[in-house]
Amino acid sequence: MNKKLLGISLISALFFISCQKDNETSSKNPEQQSHFIVSNDASELKGAISFKETGVIGIARINTTRNSESEWIFGIEQIASLESPILNGEALRATHVDVKGNYAYVSYNKEGSNYLGAIDIVDVSDKYNPVLVSRMKSDIADINSLYIDNNDNIIFTGASINGEGPNHTLLGYVSTQNGNFSSDFNLDYGLAGHTGVHVLDFEGRTILISGNSGIVGSFTLPGTNSVFDPQAEINLGDLRSAACNNDKLAVLSGEEGLLDFSLNNEFIENNSIETSALTPESKRTIAWYGKNILVSEGTDGAGIYNFESSTKAMSLPLRVHPDASSVSAENKVTNAVSTDGNFIYMANGGAGLDILKLNNELVPVAEGIAEIDGSANFVQAKGEYIYLASGSGLKILKIIAPETDIETGDFLPCSEFDRYTGDKNLNISSNSEASYSGVMNLKHLNVNGTLNFCGDMLIEKSANLSSASTLNMLGSFKLGNAKSSENLVINSNSRLKIEGLIEIHGDLNIASDGVLEFVGENSKIYVSGRVKINSGGKVIGDFEDLNNKFD
Repeated sequence: MNKKLLGISLISALFFISCQKDNETSSKNPEQQSHFIVSNDASELKGAISFKETGVIGIARINTTRNSESEWIFGIEQIASLESPILNGEALRATHVDVKGNYAYVSYNKEGSNYLGAIDIVDVSDKYNPVLVSRMKSDIADINSLYIDNNDNIIFTGASINGEGPNHTLLGYVSTQNGNFSSDFNLDYGLAGHTGVHVLDFEGRTILISGNSGIVGSFTLPGTNSVFDPQAEINLGDLRSAACNNDKLAVLSGEEGLLDFSLNNEFIENNSIETSALTPESKRTIAWYGKNILVSEGTDGAGIYNFESSTKAMSLPLRVHPDASSVSAENKVTNAVSTDGNFIYMANGGAGLDILKLNNELVPVAEGIAEIDGSANFVQAKGEYIYLASGSGLKILKIIAPETDIETGDFLPCSEFDRYTGDKNLNISSNSEASYSGVMNLKHLNVNGTLNFCGDMLIEKSANLSSASTLNMLGSFKLGNAKSSENLVINSNSRLKIEGLIEIHGDLNIASDGVLEFVGENSKIYVSGRVKINSGGKVIGDFEDLNNKFD
């Protein structure tokens, strides 16, 4: 039997005939459990979290903007990355993410003819120090999608080597407690269809969808037996994804388009909208955006649809990072989408992660492509944090957007400062003074005169305070990243005065008569490299040394 999952992870699949369960293949027996192994290797769990790229991530502003206004600027940080599990010498691929409370749950599969999968549980309570708590690996099953229910059960689906004929869909669940797997894996093998491609909660019921010639099925968790209880199903062709919003269930089909369902004892179709044609055997997801539905549409980018008007409200064509010109056309596709607030995230494969902010009229007012390594295959946004599945694992990112209202600080009249909308290379000339607020997303900063700033300043490459210069700040100053360390130089007779946070991925050098001054009682500083204070240089004020570099 040949399994083929094309392109990226979670690829929709293939022949899904019906949703009748084969009870003989539902199993809790020890032989089957032995193929779902929870790792107790402390070194593996600790080593899977990488901080090699932690820090400021550059953002490319696209030349062909979408009516961008001054609000376009926002910043991106990478917090950490979770490296993919290795099984039978093969690196797995992250396929799906769900986040609930203090934990992120990540599923994996392996494209090709082998059935290999995994589930990770990551403690993200300290967003700047995520910890991989548990890892399960299976040598007989892909895990394509999962979610966590209100009882901390992980519900998951995919495909297993077990089954008969074309029916290899897997539906399973496992209990968790404090980030640990706390029960055996309850598994329904051999459900109709080649593979389960998506699973989600809808009004307390598990919704399972298949791929080609497939169904949307409603299940409840097992009672005294070990199998799921089917409640309802509907046959649809070429199913890709589903998303729920209150009592509405949106389903994407490559044949039927975008459909709106309600569910009582059966699925009731309320509306349908024709969408752009979807490439066969390709990953596509949907997400609610207010009363609208966002759909990933491959090379066409993404579309925003409205069920009430039964129309496509607008298109968001795929944008390509300038450095991705060498990426093949088949790898420049919008694989997945996610939304949070007014932000939209488009995982565009080799073209990167495109981030947009819309106003209330659905007009994009901000856009940029995050300069991350690897492809963008699946994205899930939760608040200010972004979980991005790539070929090498999972990236945990943080978006930094301008505050709506900027309060006046103890020493800076922040409310009087205009938003910064200038170039990514900022130079303040001698004998001049400039004042800004909001987010500065810079490549290089060179201060020769005086710069006053309130907000978040992210500098990807270099920062220099020339002799007799001044930088006054209320907010956060972040420089460089762990992959490309950068140094902050405070030259002679210059001063950096800040109330807030300084984060330097590199060295801090304070020349003779240079001054670093902290204002207030809650200022903090993190320096990954060396702190060098020359004779006559000063650090004054109260501050917390986050990395123990000031003795």
